[in-house]
Amino acid sequence: RINITVSDEIYEALERLSGKRDESLAGVGLSLIEQALDYQEDLYFSRVADKRLSRKEKRIAHENVWD
Repeated sequence: RINITVSDEIYEALERLSGKRDESLAGVGLSLIEQALDYQEDLYFSRVADKRLSRKEKRIAHENVWD
């Protein structure tokens, strides 16, 4: 359980979304936080992949790894 303070603008935006989605204010907030965490995770793994792909090492095709 967390308790956060948001600006009036953010609160009003959450209220609008809550009405449009027919969902509680807390539910909308939770959904947006989960989406933001997924996005941050995607960014992290994208950076990891870019770093690995920038190396000039021998690569093995995915289908050959499991042979």
